[in-house]
Amino acid sequence: MKRILSLVFILMGIALIAIPYLNDHLIKRNVSKSVELVEEITYEEMVENESIEAVFDYSSVRDVSITTVLNNINEINNKPIIAEISIDDLGIDLPILKGVSDANLLLGAATMVPNQELGKGNYSLAGHYLRSKKTLFGPLLDIETGTIVKISNKRLVYEYEIYDTKIVEETAMYMLDDERAEERGKPIISLMTCYFTSKNGKRFFALGELVDVYPYDREMIKFDQQ
Repeated sequence: MKRILSLVFILMGIALIAIPYLNDHLIKRNVSKSVELVEEITYEEMVENESIEAVFDYSSVRDVSITTVLNNINEINNKPIIAEISIDDLGIDLPILKGVSDANLLLGAATMVPNQELGKGNYSLAGHYLRSKKTLFGPLLDIETGTIVKISNKRLVYEYEIYDTKIVEETAMYMLDDERAEERGKPIISLMTCYFTSKNGKRFFALGELVDVYPYDREMIKFDQQ
């Protein structure tokens, strides 16, 4: 009996150690598939996806766990991809999906406010923080002022330069208001992720101002998800 119990505890320990790696593997697989969809999607399809009614359910979003990953593992096809985001300095290359949900956040960056428009007002995006700095918004906490962020709908590229970062309470919804762009005097982008975990009630924001707009070229935004 003791030998059986010892074996059970050993297997349980191995499982606990393996879960984070399994999460990471499954998320990377999903993100890779969503990136492939971005490669195939056209500008016209992105515009059509903009008209889809989306859910903005902040209360349903949880920290990444094996449960959330498995529950949403197949939620890839027909997702409302409306643009793409690239931050070369951080190795971030992701689809932008309309609406906030666990499924969207496990595939890329999610728009946080209905009726957002590229290059206008305060373009707010949320992404999951992960310990792995090669997946989703895992590397975002390392962003520095001066970093260039590009978003595109395959017609135009909107280039932003990060000018500030902030750690705020999770209730600080004013961070999503267009008034923040008005205060800055130009359109801005607000990139949000949990400050290490959602449980501490803190959110991290990287704020950038629009510095350039130019025609899209595939070479300007390269997808290289590992």
